[in-house]
Amino acid sequence: MKVMLLLLLVLLVACQAALFFAITVPDTVMCRKIKGECSFLLCSLFKTSIGTCYNGLAKCCIPL
Repeated sequence: MKVMLLLLLVLLVACQAALFFAITVPDTVMCRKIKGECSFLLCSLFKTSIGTCYNGLAKCCIPL
C-alpha cells in the first residue's frame, strides 16, 4: 500500500513538472524550431524580430 502511494506521489510530481515546462518554454522552443536566435538586445544587422523568447524577456530574430 505504501509503495502504491509513493508511486502515485511520484507520478503527480512528474505531471506538475511537465506542466511547468510546457507553460514556460514554448516561445523559446518555437523560435528554435523556425531556425531563430534569441537575443536580449536588438536583433543584429540583416535579422528581423518575429516574436519573443524566454517568456518575453528576449527577442526571436530570424535572417531577412
